Amino acid sequence: MARPVIVENYDQFEPPGHFRGILEELLDSIPPSYLVGLRTIVLTNRSALTSDQRRQKTWSRNHMVRLADARGWYRAANRTAPASIYLCVDNILQSEQPGNHRIPVIRYDALGTVLFHEVGHHIHKVHKPEFRQRETVAEDWSKKLFLRFLRLHYWYLMPLLYPVSLYHQLSRLFRRKHEQRSIPVQEYKG
Repeated sequence: MARPVIVENYDQFEPPGHFRGILEELLDSIPPSYLVGLRTIVLTNRSALTSDQRRQKTWSRNHMVRLADARGWYRAANRTAPASIYLCVDNILQSEQPGNHRIPVIRYDALGTVLFHEVGHHIHKVHKPEFRQRETVAEDWSKKLFLRFLRLHYWYLMPLLYPVSLYHQLSRLFRRKHEQRSIPVQEYKG
């Protein structure tokens, strides 16, 4: 199973040299079975979008967002075209904090979050449909895939991150139990 073809379509824009390499590293961490049916990943920028695409909108949670303002979007397969992911590179780079590309673990955050979110939409649509809100499912897959990437590439950090993760999970559990106790129960008066 081959990974999706990366197509670069820029207009008066030159991405940083490390961008495509980071994208390929992130793609290599995704299990190939989840990429079946995903034909292309298009790297583009705002000015390369057609006038129709600039006016077009997509859903993001409970509101519409113009494609020109989005960092990425997923196009499901239809009769005329296979599934594809569009990544608006200039918007992704604007969302990144200056200097993050120099820090090894953090350099993958901006692109990885968007890529894994859009791959999550593909997994939800094609491989593992669930009856929950699409954005929630895509966010869950984004977190799972990013964690998998970190485990594969930064396995030596896992012993340090495990206690932090355990503390976070336990604090959430205790917080939930405390909230359940503090909710007053009303008596039934029938």
